[in-house]
Amino acid sequence: MNYLIGFAAALLISALLIPLVKKAATALGAVDNPKESARKIHQRVMARGGGLAIYASFLLVSLALLSTFPKEFIGLIIAGTMVLLIGLIDDIRRLNPWVKLTVQVLAASIAALGFGVTINTITNPFGNTVVLTEPNISLSVLGLKLSFNWLAVGLSVFWLVGMTNTINFLDGIDGLSGGVSAIAAFIIFLLSLSTKVNQPDTALVSIILVGGCIGFLIYNFYPAKIFNGDSGAYFLGMTLGMLAIFSGAKLATAALVLGLPILDAVWAVIRRLAHRKSPFSADRGHLHYMFLDAGFSQRQAVLVIYALCFVFGLIGILGSTMQKFVGIVAMFLVMVFLLVGLTFLKRRKKASTS
Repeated sequence: MNYLIGFAAALLISALLIPLVKKAATALGAVDNPKESARKIHQRVMARGGGLAIYASFLLVSLALLSTFPKEFIGLIIAGTMVLLIGLIDDIRRLNPWVKLTVQVLAASIAALGFGVTINTITNPFGNTVVLTEPNISLSVLGLKLSFNWLAVGLSVFWLVGMTNTINFLDGIDGLSGGVSAIAAFIIFLLSLSTKVNQPDTALVSIILVGGCIGFLIYNFYPAKIFNGDSGAYFLGMTLGMLAIFSGAKLATAALVLGLPILDAVWAVIRRLAHRKSPFSADRGHLHYMFLDAGFSQRQAVLVIYALCFVFGLIGILGSTMQKFVGIVAMFLVMVFLLVGLTFLKRRKKASTS
């Protein structure tokens, strides 16, 4: 029953807050002007920061319904708030990308070192598990003694920062980042309810996040009335990364449901570095833009990506370790097929109109 209440309450609060957030964002100058870049596809100035409503609904409902507040959850709130605030500042006045990355790394490090949000086991496709719980480094920082496994912390920080930016890269067309985040949170919800994980609290906060995202999508699905902004995208990415760790470190499942966005983010970084550009520079090479350039509508592009994320997410829940590995390989092949196919359609479209 708590799951239904959490979902409904978060959806309602998020939906009710969006109009207020929109007014506040406009007043503060947290807006997206299409004249800023030729790659932008919207025609009018749009308010940013819609993710603030998701954050508020998630925080309020979680605090109201959780019976206990483990230190990992506190770490999630602290790290999520940190990246949300730096994203909000960027929504109002553009910040240097390296400043944002520094805050992301700091937030992830605080969660890992201070609150134990770490990847403690790694399972390979053949069933062997590497345990990373034994501390191998001891440090004294500001009078505090820290003992940790450097590989566990390093992998966790890399994962969390990567997820934070993956969701942000998705925030290019209406409904994409919020919808994919809702699907990912729902998959983690189902996984947390399974007998092999059995984590009711993780399931609860996951379904609360789903509700917050759906409430936001009421205003963000095409044609959007407000954008997520870096603030919302950063919060969603950091939170999803931590929920994947909470749910028994089932990173393969999260990597499946968010596999296409992750591959798209990796490809974006490689592409930009190959052209001697900053990995944070914007372009129209993202998968969702390629759908549009190939002739798909925004709704069609978003729904295709939704479907792929959901299908691969189900493989992550239902599949064995080996089946997940096969799913990841299949997902890689699907990504290659999409890049080649959409490039071909784009060129054919361009040739037919020239």
